[in-house]
This record gives sequence, C-alpha cells and structure tokens, in this order.
Amino acid sequence: MNDKKRLPSAGDLFGKIALFFSDRDTEHLPCSGTGLVSALLVLLVLLATAVGNVAAQGPGEKGPAAGMPSQIVGPLVGPIVNGTLDGSDPTFTRPDLSAAVTVNCASVWTPNPFGGGFYYEAHAFHVTNNSPIQIEVNAAGTTIGDTFLSVSCQPFNAATPTVNGVITDDDDGAGYLSAITLADNVTLTPGKTYWAIITTYGVGDTGAYQLDFSDNVVLGVPPKKWAWSTNAGWINFAPTAPNGAFTDGVAVYPDHLEGYAWAENAGWIRLGTHTSGGAWTYANSSATDYGVNRNPTGGALSGYAWSSTSGWIKFDPTWLTLGIANTEGASVARANNAEATAQVTGSPTRLGPSIPVQRSAQELRDLREAPSGNVVRDGSFETGTPNPFWTEASTNFGTPLCGPGCSSASHTGLWFVWFGGAGPYEAGSVSQSVIIPYGQPATLSFWVSNVYCSGYDYDYLKVNLDGAPLWVTTAADPSCGAGYRQVTVDVSAYADDAAHLLEFKSEVFGGITIFFLDDVALDANYGVTVDGAGNFRGHAWSENLGWIKFSGTAGDNTPYQVQVRCVIDVNASGTVDVIDVQLVTSAFGLNVPAYDFNKDGAVNVSDIQFVANRWLVGC
Repeated sequence: MNDKKRLPSAGDLFGKIALFFSDRDTEHLPCSGTGLVSALLVLLVLLATAVGNVAAQGPGEKGPAAGMPSQIVGPLVGPIVNGTLDGSDPTFTRPDLSAAVTVNCASVWTPNPFGGGFYYEAHAFHVTNNSPIQIEVNAAGTTIGDTFLSVSCQPFNAATPTVNGVITDDDDGAGYLSAITLADNVTLTPGKTYWAIITTYGVGDTGAYQLDFSDNVVLGVPPKKWAWSTNAGWINFAPTAPNGAFTDGVAVYPDHLEGYAWAENAGWIRLGTHTSGGAWTYANSSATDYGVNRNPTGGALSGYAWSSTSGWIKFDPTWLTLGIANTEGASVARANNAEATAQVTGSPTRLGPSIPVQRSAQELRDLREAPSGNVVRDGSFETGTPNPFWTEASTNFGTPLCGPGCSSASHTGLWFVWFGGAGPYEAGSVSQSVIIPYGQPATLSFWVSNVYCSGYDYDYLKVNLDGAPLWVTTAADPSCGAGYRQVTVDVSAYADDAAHLLEFKSEVFGGITIFFLDDVALDANYGVTVDGAGNFRGHAWSENLGWIKFSGTAGDNTPYQVQVRCVIDVNASGTVDVIDVQLVTSAFGLNVPAYDFNKDGAVNVSDIQFVANRWLVGC
C-alpha cells in the first residue's frame, strides 16, 4: 500500500515568501537594487520550480515513494493470469488508495478523485489455508505503465466497488506496478470466494498485464463438491490434491465431463476416458470409450461413469421407469394398465371396516427406510392401513383405504381408496409428500372410477399439489358408471428437487356419490443437468450404490450441492463472456494450463476459437 506524497502548492509557497519578508527586519534587508533583485529572483525561481512540479503531477500523482523495487517475497509459484485491459472491457469508478486492510470485508474506501472510466477485469479466487497471500502485477508480462490492484470479498459489485473490500494497492510492485505483499498480512478464509480486481492508475489507460499469485491461492470459486448416495455416503466431486489445489476433480466442458470424483466407501469414480479437453463426445461403446456427455444447449448429462468397486453409474437412467411399486433397487414395472377389472354397477356398499395390517416396529422401519426414487410411495395402497406412506382421513370410517373385509373393487391388487358412500356427509383424503426430480419431464397418473353419482356437481374428487388444484371430477361427470379410467396430469412445473404435498380429497353431501382411486404414479425421467454456472442437479443411478443425488438437504438439515465451474468460464463469472475470450487471447503462445483447453502445451488458435464459440451462448 504505497501512499502518494503531497508536494507543496503554489499557494503554500507564496505564503512562505510573505512570511519570510514579514519576519525580517526590513532595515537590514539588502537595500541596493541589485541585492534586492537577486533575493527576489532566487525566491521566484524556487516558486516557479515548485509550481511547475505541481502542475506536471496534478492531483493525486506520484510522489517520491513511488517507483521503488517490488516488495514481493518471491518468486510466486501459484496461478498466473495473463490479460489485457482495453476498450472492450467494462469500466468503473475505482476506489482510492486506502491504508486499511479489512479481512472481514468491512472496507470504508472512498472513490478516486478522477471519477469513472477505468477499465478493469475481476478474477475470482479462493485460498487453501490462512497464510498471508501475495499477488503481484509482474512486469515481465505487463505493458501497462501504472496499475492499481484491489481485493474484494464476494460479492464484488462494480457499481459499488468501495464496499465489501479487503485491500487496495498502487505501487508496491516493481516501479509503478501493484502488489499485495506479506507485509500487508492479508489472511483470508478458506472456502470463501474473493476477487482480485486489476485496473489502472490513470483513466482510460490500456495494455497487457500479468498477475502472479502465491501458492495458497486457487483461481475460481471454491467448488461445492458434495453429492450423496444412500449406500456410499458422501461423494466428493472436487477432491483436494496434496498442494491444496483442486486438480484431481471433475472438469466440466460444454459437451462432456472429465476427471474423477471420490467416495469414501466406493473409491475413485471416473467420469470418462477422455483426458485431452476440447470438444468430445463419448461413444459409451467399450471399456476404453465411456464417459459422461453433456448437452451444450440445456446441460443435460448422459452416459456412464465407472467405479472399480461399484461398477457403472448412469447419468440418464431413463431405462428405469420410476413409478409406483419401484424402489431404487427394484426393476418391477407399474401394474399393467390393461388389467382394469372391477366394473361396479349399482350402488355398492362397504362390507365393513378394512382389516388393519399388523406390523412389527422393525417391519415398519424397514418399509419407511427402503431406498426409493422419491416419487409416490405405495401408489397402489398395498401396504394397507395404517399406511406408512399415506396420511389418511375419513369423517365416517377413520380411513378411506379399502381392502380385505371392506371391498374387492380395486383396480389392481387388494387395496384401493373409497371416497364417499356414507351420509349425510363424508369427507375423505389421502396425501403424501413427494420429491420430483429437477429439470426433467414429470407426469402424475392415477386410475379413478365415478362409481355412483348423485348428479350434483358439489360432490367432488380433486387432486391438489401444494394446495393448488390439478384435476377435479364431480358427481355430474358423464363418465359415471363407466368403470376405471386413467387420468394423466403434467407436473413438470414442479420438477425442482423439492418436497411437494400430493393430495386426493373428496367431499360428498348426501351419501350417494362414490369415487374409487387406485394405482397412483408420478413418473419422472431421472437424470442430471449441469447449468452454465456449473450447478449439478438431479439423480444418477448405480446398480450397487443406488441413487446418487447432487443437491438437497442432508439428515441434519445441512444443504449440499455439487458445483464445478465450466473450464471455459476462466474468470468464474458464471457465464462465458468477453473477458474469458480476452484472457485466453492474451495468453496466445504461452503455456497457461487454465487456458489450454486442448491440453497440447500452449494456448493457440484452437483454444481461442473454443472459448469464442461459446461467447454469449454460455458453457
């Protein structure tokens, strides 16, 4: 943090001249014209020199402390960023130099005296430990004559760059270049996101720059790295290498994934056989050509990963119809829709209360804890009453579930739901909480029969999701007496990996109307998507590990999420923008691994084209 030195102004010197004469005994001043003129000339020369210096420097210009050798303790062996500030960059009003270091992000910076119009580029980073960081504008790769560097906490907002800051620097690097040094003692918190903002001291200045970082700095946002498997536990998508850098993790490219994840109970999980970056599509045809592909348009994943201890993991498990009777380990299909049987005629009567199912505590626990696809559980109601999955309510019977001892009018199996048929008033409902997989088409289906109808539309059966009506039938429906029919409802709008309350509710006034319900299913194509910011959502499937979920809430209510930055989003902005293109272009011909997308040892035209093709489109 190199402060500018203030030189005396012309007014200061005129004051000093006046003071000089007022303090002197005028009787003893040189009386000869020559002596007096000589004294005045000396003072005027000094004054002119001072005024000339001040005019040349202007407000806030460099003082004698600037232009010193770099104060970096080095060399720095961490990440390197090469970039260019020019007219294609955004501009802002940079902060003025501040002597304070606020690692708690509580900066009280003021705007610089020159106003706006400063080109800048911001680079996200995080740290691997609490040691002081160092950042240097390296003269070897910099053509800008005078730089200005600041570090801010997340979020960095160019509209208000004086808040949420940590440190500013002007001239602690070589000459008029900037640096954050050990003497500044900038100790940051691992796991948090910070921003290094490079700009210029003068308004509108342009040129190339090179930022060198200490080895406890990792570029990009800290990955949110945890996925969950009921059988394998936590799966780490950004395992830490010995030096603290996330070098052994998963890499997200626009059209495929590479790298490894780590599960404590399943070992390494390889996301693909390809290791050379660039554009690639896995054929998934052999043990030497398998991996996870990504749709660049919507981010949907497909294909396979491999674990030597747990086998194949499928990222688009559409082969498994996750319907009613299915659990995560089952391959049982939902009951054949052609099995519709009971055609009830006349006005049926309940033979009696349903016979409760007797279960031990262990049996009940096993039912509830069995792995599932997080859709409707026991949609055919075959676990009877009391039901461990459905909440039951009935005004007259205690439960609307009907089975042995009640009736044999089910669509399939032994159990179904009987609504109505008792007077003068009967209200009944069954409900359960369901989790609909993120971003995939989802369809609710069920079999219903308007068995006997009063003809009045105030007797009804309706389906609600989170209290919002999805479908309704009444006792005035012309399908009355026609037997079971299947109803389907698109619920894709609710496919967000969150819990939703599914409810079937009926009210009958007068005791005549009867509705039957059976075989409820919520079919969803499970799979995984990765958006442009690297957020994984959804479920993958392993025969040996069961479902692997990429976002949600753990048993202790701790939220988890896998987020791995797309490799071509080199400045970690959450999209592919002009700064990404500039950064890669400025490293042309250099060996900068972060910009060498095809991993051939140097940044070349192919790498520039690769990122430029996704500019404005995103990863």
